[in-house]
Amino acid sequence: MPSFILWVEAFSGLGLFLFGMLFLESEIRQSAGHAFRSIVQRATGTPLRSLMTGLGATAVFQSSSVVTLMALSLVGAQLLTLGSAIAVIFGANIGTTITVWIVALVGFKVDINLVAYLMIGIGGIGGVLVSSEGRWKNHFGVMVGFGLLFLGLEGMKRSFGGFADVFDLTHFASLSPYWFAVMGLVLTAVIQASAASIAIAQSAIFAHIISFDAAAAFVIGANAGTTVTAMLGAIGGTPDKKRVALAHFVFNISTGALALALLHPLIWLVESAAAPLNDVVRIAVFHTVFNVLGVVLWFPFIRLLERLLKRTFKKEPLQVTKWIHKVAVTVPDMAIDALKNEVTTLSQRVEEFALLAIDIPPPKAFEAGLSVDKLLEAPPKHFDIAFDRLYSNIRRHEGEIYRYIILLAPNCPQQEQQVQLLALQRTIAYLATAAKAIKDMLYDIERLYDAASPEEQSFYKDLRYQILKSVLAYHAVAQGAEAEREVLEETYRRVANSYKNSMEVIEAIAKNPAIPSEMTTITVNALHLVKSFTKSLRNALPKGPLLNQS
Repeated sequence: MPSFILWVEAFSGLGLFLFGMLFLESEIRQSAGHAFRSIVQRATGTPLRSLMTGLGATAVFQSSSVVTLMALSLVGAQLLTLGSAIAVIFGANIGTTITVWIVALVGFKVDINLVAYLMIGIGGIGGVLVSSEGRWKNHFGVMVGFGLLFLGLEGMKRSFGGFADVFDLTHFASLSPYWFAVMGLVLTAVIQASAASIAIAQSAIFAHIISFDAAAAFVIGANAGTTVTAMLGAIGGTPDKKRVALAHFVFNISTGALALALLHPLIWLVESAAAPLNDVVRIAVFHTVFNVLGVVLWFPFIRLLERLLKRTFKKEPLQVTKWIHKVAVTVPDMAIDALKNEVTTLSQRVEEFALLAIDIPPPKAFEAGLSVDKLLEAPPKHFDIAFDRLYSNIRRHEGEIYRYIILLAPNCPQQEQQVQLLALQRTIAYLATAAKAIKDMLYDIERLYDAASPEEQSFYKDLRYQILKSVLAYHAVAQGAEAEREVLEETYRRVANSYKNSMEVIEAIAKNPAIPSEMTTITVNALHLVKSFTKSLRNALPKGPLLNQS
């Protein structure tokens, strides 16, 4: 077979294997992502339980990178402690050996083409026939993912066998095994999949292209290369996310360094214990042995490692968001929960902005038992607040949420998820309009606050009443008090129909020569803006409570 065809076949096989892995991860994540989050939150009470959770989750997801990124997201969202996350990652390192075992026992033992085509056929037909919104769609997608993975593996096997027949491979024998460790590290760092790198090593040893020593060193390097995924996932995250990524780096690099130092004794141990097995399976044994060895050595020191890591990354990153920057968009279930919390935080910011504008302290406004009239009894006292900065932060907050939704949307193929994103986007749009109405009203409120005439003071009092009444009713409905929805509706109707009564006050202001003529324009403008504010709050609420109660 010409060498060009061999290179194309090898390259295509690797590409198909990688695509199969990514597709498999995506489908499993969609079908089991929410379950994984629930299991992790319940099953990480002790280091041992956390380790077993990481092992089991990696066995299910067929990717330690996915489990690592999910652990980072849970730590960022403060749903998982640093110590538990470290133990989960230790377990994931053992769990990732299962993929290598599947490839070794299935990919090199049976007619893999037949198995691959069968899985793709069943998964493809099933995926077409079932509902596009159900979990069965994802289950059939998992079958297609496994089929593509095995088909790519078969392509690599064939191409490496062709290389063994065509090329003189004697020069590979002269290379030090440590060079193969470097190759494994670099390749895994580039393709972001240690299982694919190890499958390449298994294909090469199956075709007798490299020795067992070289393949073992390559596997050690591939294991160390997975640290790049965690480090990329922690960029810009909370200190705990960075600490978890550092723990992953320290564990994998130290385990790899120890395995390389003990390379020949470990190889002797594996060859002695697994003498009847072929080299492909023995690579799986070797991969398992040194990962288990690393966990056994590090596991007793998890608490010590946690304490040491807490001394690092002391400075919190400057973030206008509270939740979404802690959770990766590649984990849709957790990301949507974080997004709901973030919209709740934005909602609270808009409420506080409106209350401060009318000189009502936000904590006092939400005290139980205080009526609107009671809150307005005390004469308004101006707060020394930089409203421009407050509004600028609200706008930045809105922009970050919009950006997060846009990045998250491609990872949410289910209609229910898309509906939630659209509803949240709609809420943000109306909250933005409400904040803009208050911002545009600030000058008018300032002028009315300093007014001395009874007409202006009456208008100002009514304006404060309407804004406060709207905020309190909106806040109550957003927290789940559906009975207050009618209060907000009534407030909106009152504002919308208040032109007749307000015009009497405005006419009195216009007729009073002691009042500057511009006050007429200010009152008309304020009347329109308070209507826009109340309408926006009313429209920001869905038909049922959307915002998280927090």
